[in-house]
Amino acid sequence: MRPATDRPASDAATQVRRWGPLVLILAALLAVAVLVVVDDPEGGAAGDARTVGSSAVGTEEDGDAAAGDAAVGAPEPVGRMPVTYAEAVEAGTADELDWGDRCDPDTGRVALPTVYAVPCVPVFSGDNGGATHRGVTADTVRVVRYRATGSADLASLLTGAGLEDTPEAQLATLQGYARIYTSRSETYGRRLEIVEYAGTGAGDDEVAARADAVTIAEELQPFAVVGGPGLDRGAFAEELAARQILCVGCAGAAPDRLVQENAPYLWDAAPSADQFLQTLGAWLDQAGDDVAATAEFAGDPAVRASPRKVGVIHFEQDPPIFEGTADEQAAEGEDYALRETYLFNLATMPEKAADLVARLKAEQITTVLFLGDPIMPIYLTRSATEQGYFPEWVFTGTALTDTNVMARQYDQQQMTHAFGLSNLGAPTPQALQTSWRLWPWYFGAGSEPPALAQYGLLEPPAELLAAGIHMAGPDLTPETFSRGLFRLPPAGGGPTTPQVSWGAWGFFDAPDHQGIDDSVEIWWDAAAVGEDEIGRTGTGMWRRARGAERFTAVDAPAPAPFVVEGSVTSFDVLPPEDTPPDYPPPPGSPAAGP
Repeated sequence: MRPATDRPASDAATQVRRWGPLVLILAALLAVAVLVVVDDPEGGAAGDARTVGSSAVGTEEDGDAAAGDAAVGAPEPVGRMPVTYAEAVEAGTADELDWGDRCDPDTGRVALPTVYAVPCVPVFSGDNGGATHRGVTADTVRVVRYRATGSADLASLLTGAGLEDTPEAQLATLQGYARIYTSRSETYGRRLEIVEYAGTGAGDDEVAARADAVTIAEELQPFAVVGGPGLDRGAFAEELAARQILCVGCAGAAPDRLVQENAPYLWDAAPSADQFLQTLGAWLDQAGDDVAATAEFAGDPAVRASPRKVGVIHFEQDPPIFEGTADEQAAEGEDYALRETYLFNLATMPEKAADLVARLKAEQITTVLFLGDPIMPIYLTRSATEQGYFPEWVFTGTALTDTNVMARQYDQQQMTHAFGLSNLGAPTPQALQTSWRLWPWYFGAGSEPPALAQYGLLEPPAELLAAGIHMAGPDLTPETFSRGLFRLPPAGGGPTTPQVSWGAWGFFDAPDHQGIDDSVEIWWDAAAVGEDEIGRTGTGMWRRARGAERFTAVDAPAPAPFVVEGSVTSFDVLPPEDTPPDYPPPPGSPAAGP
C-alpha cells in the first residue's frame, strides 16, 4: 500500500478499476466497432461474476425446483435452472453430480482467477431445448454489439485522454474476453455469436435510435444487445425491451424508472443515477449539522470563512428525463441553494461552463456538487480559475469523472479542493487488474488486450452475459436469465473490488438490475504520482479515505475528506480479500498449449 504523503490537506475525488468501463454516458460514447461475427471455436457461454448461490436447490434431471430456504434476496430456481455446488452440499447431493474439471470444490466456484467467479453448476448433457427464445438456437446465443457514432471533436478529446482504440482492436478484445469466460462456464451446448451493428445517428438522435433498435430486432434477431446511443432518452432500450431483447449497458444516462418499467430487459454494470444518489444522500446525511458549517476546503480564504452553500451542476437531456426521479429530487433538495442543468453538447460546453461558473460565483455558492459527464469538468474548472472562483468541488463519480485519466485534465488549481464519492475500486498496478490479468492467464505470458485503452470497457458485457447464461439453465429466456442473476449473492466489496449484486438484497429501494452496490470516499491529491487506469505514470491521483473502505447506503460513514492518515492512492499488492485463488489456464487455451 502506498502511504499518504505528509502535506497540507487539500483536494478531491476518485478513481477506477473493474466495472468502471461500462459506465453511463462515456461507455456509449466510446463504443466503436465493425459488423462481424465472433466465431468461438471452443464454444461455451462465458464464466464470470459473483459468488456461491442461494440455499434453494433445483435439479436438472427432473426439471423441478426442490424446496429450500432461499437466501435473502435470491429467488428459488425454477424449471431446469441448475443447482449450485453450495446448494448441492447443503442438500447432501454434491457427490452424486458431475462438476467437471472447471469446478473448485474448495470455493464452490468455477476455477477462474477472479473474486467474481460464478458458482459451480453440474456439467450439462441432453437436450437443451433448442430455440428457447429470439436469438437462441440449439448451438448459439446471438448478441449484437452496437457501435455508436461520435463527433470528430469527441474523438480528438478521447484520443488526447488516451481513451481511443481502433474498432478492430476493440472487436478482437471483446472476442478474447468472450473466449476467456466461455472456457470456464456452462453454456448448455451453445456458443456466443457476437455481431456488431453500426448506429445510423448521433448519440442524442431519438428517431435514429428507435429505427436502429427495430432494424437490429428484425434483421439480426439477437438475444441481447450490448451498448447503445447513450443520450437518446432511453428510446433505443425501450424499443428493444418491447421486442423482448436484453439490453446490456445500452440505456445510457437514464433514470432507474426506465430500468424498472422495462424489467427484466435492461442491465448494466454501473449503478443507475438513482442508486448512486441513495448512497450519496446517505453519506451526506451522516454529516449532520456539519453540512451547514463553513466551506473549509475551498480555495479562496473568503469562501472558506463562509457558511457552506451548495449548488448543483446537473446533467439533463432535452426533453428532460429525470423529472420526478431521485436524481431530480436530490438536485432540488432543501440543502441546495442553486440547481443548474446542462446538455451534453461539445460545441456549446465551453460557453455554457463559463455561464454556469458566473452564476455560481454571483450566487456566492461555496460548494459545487457535480452530477454529469467527464468532459464538462474540463471547461468548468478552467472557467472557474479564469474567473477567480475557488469553491469546494464535490465529485460524485458519474461517468468516469472519478478516474485519474480524466481528473488529470481538469484544472489542478481547482482540483486541490475536490472530494466526493466513487463507485470504482482502488487502483492497482495494471498487471493486477482482473481484466488485465485474465488475458495472459488465458492467452499466454506476454500477451495483452489489443484495445489497450478500452479493454476494461469490453470485459464486463461478456462477464455479465456469461453469468446470466450460466445460471439460467438450458431453457434460456430473458426471465430465466434475470432469475439466474438474481440468485447470485453479493460478491466483492474489498478495497479494489466493488461489491456487485443483482436482485433484492436490501441495498436499494427497487430490484437491482445494475451491478455495483457500494462506494468509497475520495479526494484529489495533485502531488501524488502513480499509474492511471491505462498504465501511464503521471502526477495527480484520487486518494481513498480510511484505507479505501467501501460502504453502501445502508452503512455510510460521515464525510471526512482530506484526512491524510490512512488514505491510499493505490495498492501495490492485492489485499487478501481481493486475491483470488491461482488456477492453471483451462485445457485448450493458448496458454495451456496443445
